[in-house]
Amino acid sequence: MTLLKIATSARLASYVETQRGVVYLNQTDFTDVAAVVMSVEDANAGILSMLHDLGFAIPTFIAVMSEQTVSADYLPLIKGVITLGEANKGFYNAQVEAAASEYQKNLLPPFFSTLKKYVEMNNSTFACPGHQGGEFFRKHPAGRQFFEFYGETIFRSDMCNADVKLGDLLIHEGAAKDAQKYAAKVFNADKTYFVLNGTSAANKVVTNALLTRGDLVLFDRNNHKSNHHGALIQAGATPVYLETARNPFGFIGGIDAHCFDERYLRQQLREVAPERAEEARPFRLAIIQLGTYDGTVYNARQVIDNIGHLCDYILFDSAWVGYEQFIPMMKDFSPLLLELNENDPGIIVTQSVHKQQAGFSQTSQVHKKDNHIKGQKRHCNHKRFNNAFMLHASTSPFYPLFAALDVNAKIHSGDSGRRMWMDCVKLGIETRKSLLERCSMLRPFIPPTVGGKNWQDYDTEIIANDARFFNFVPNERWHGFEGYNQDQYLVDPCKLLLTTPGIDASTGQYTEFGVPAAILATFLRENGIVPEKCDLNSILFLLTPAENPAKMAHLVDMLAQFERYVEQDALLCDVLPTIYRKNEERYRGYSLRQLCQEMHDLYVSFDVKQLQKEMFRKAGFPQVVMNPQDANIQFIRDNIELIPIAEAEGRIAAEGALPYPPGVLCVVPGEVWGGAVQRYFLALEEGINLLPGFSPELQGVYIEKGDVEWRRIFGYVLTQ
Repeated sequence: MTLLKIATSARLASYVETQRGVVYLNQTDFTDVAAVVMSVEDANAGILSMLHDLGFAIPTFIAVMSEQTVSADYLPLIKGVITLGEANKGFYNAQVEAAASEYQKNLLPPFFSTLKKYVEMNNSTFACPGHQGGEFFRKHPAGRQFFEFYGETIFRSDMCNADVKLGDLLIHEGAAKDAQKYAAKVFNADKTYFVLNGTSAANKVVTNALLTRGDLVLFDRNNHKSNHHGALIQAGATPVYLETARNPFGFIGGIDAHCFDERYLRQQLREVAPERAEEARPFRLAIIQLGTYDGTVYNARQVIDNIGHLCDYILFDSAWVGYEQFIPMMKDFSPLLLELNENDPGIIVTQSVHKQQAGFSQTSQVHKKDNHIKGQKRHCNHKRFNNAFMLHASTSPFYPLFAALDVNAKIHSGDSGRRMWMDCVKLGIETRKSLLERCSMLRPFIPPTVGGKNWQDYDTEIIANDARFFNFVPNERWHGFEGYNQDQYLVDPCKLLLTTPGIDASTGQYTEFGVPAAILATFLRENGIVPEKCDLNSILFLLTPAENPAKMAHLVDMLAQFERYVEQDALLCDVLPTIYRKNEERYRGYSLRQLCQEMHDLYVSFDVKQLQKEMFRKAGFPQVVMNPQDANIQFIRDNIELIPIAEAEGRIAAEGALPYPPGVLCVVPGEVWGGAVQRYFLALEEGINLLPGFSPELQGVYIEKGDVEWRRIFGYVLTQ
């Protein structure tokens, strides 16, 4: 075991005698430290306060000369006081070592601690996996490079469940159970389940545990495709869709306020399942995105107050959030912090830990908060829920993924989680201020003014603790969303959202010239910066506690550089050299503004912003003629044909179709192609052909070349 260090000031270093390494207070971030010894002067200089704010709970000692005293204000923050002198040196050093040992012993969370000790045992194994700690890989040159690239530990910690010392990840025993219980405590859940194949699987666990054929599910039309797969295709439930907002920039908004009105919902039931329209609690489950991909976060308290009495359970798909309970101004937006009673719905929250928390890709977790409805018929107990969990879990889990979820919970425990997320919020605010100062075309997606004063003129500390600075005030033109109520939604402070030229925010209409965000995103990737996503005139950058001021300053520099290229109308070969080289015949002689104008004109010609909006309005929903599960059965049985989408009007979709990102289905199996959805995919087809190098990723449809080199989008429809 590697021993953590003792941190001290230079003048005290000679007094500290330890087998551990010693590091000076000004040379550590305290993540490698097990105890701290400082002077009164160090404490007075603010180091003690800084240590407390870190939230690591490192045992701290103040060393004093015999005539010195320690302020009473410091005593609650320290482990003890050391009197300097040779006579007591051994005694006090033993105290420091005891505190350091205790801190290090309790530092690691349950599963990772057990896994680490097990790996250090160096057991000889004749069980899975066959690479045997990486040794199989090392017997071939390619395998050796693979082994050396990742390092020995990742291979040695990849093991099977043949040895019971690590517990059982499927039936939740031993260290695995302890880890999930610990995470439940940190995240304020009754039970937590670690999922190792993403929130796509986590959502299917929940929907398969709660829904069956004939159940009614209140369904956010913004939902990720995994919810369609689990609730509609696998479970066969009947959806009642809720219309959602899109704004002219291409941002994904929330559900309209009127959709949470009971009278409206019962009217929708009369259209979908009239025989159940008057039931007291007609919906087995409501599935709602707690935070959309584009940073619209729902007020969970409002959701439960408005529709909770109509639902047995509410699933808040929190793939794109999960940290809201660690940010004080977002308290009401966290379902897991709410006080609930026996009349409220059961609450399930799924979180993609790998997105903005600390986890390897595919790490997810399900938080179950339903003890308040125990004993009621609608309650889904652990055994039934775990049956669905095991349906979607591998019997050969990758232990490092599970360990990452365990460590993520530890990181967020106590004050450290709140401190790290507050630092992230503040850095995001400072970055937005820098953008407002340095850029004139690329604008942060925030209210321009608050209380009659420019957003950026407020102190960062004030902004970071007041939701007004991120609030979607109904009918304000800057955000372009319609149908919101007061305090219904918040801009996620940890998603840096920017708009690009092309939309007049005051009218929501196209301007004469525009800069599509796809071009900006390509420029950034060309220069080693990877944004999360872009769409129309919007671009998204995810912020996490991993960010630092230098990284954010570099991003702002590159955004400002892009603006200069637009203003100078630089040659495309200089700005986007990779795109230019791959498509030189198409773009020879082009300038940056010329490309921007052509893409912008394409958007205008199809009015793509309006098509996006219409697809998610009730009036624009494709007609439902078949249960999605039934349509999928016909797809499996090959009772389908592949036809151009241009010829698909009136035909029943056999496969859901969507652009990815964001992974939101535009047409669902069993719905009829036509209207805004068909026109939207034809607009994408036009762009694929006219603007090579900027093709979107499409799922559920297929791009194939026609007879005249025109690439067409095809989709599967049911045979007639």
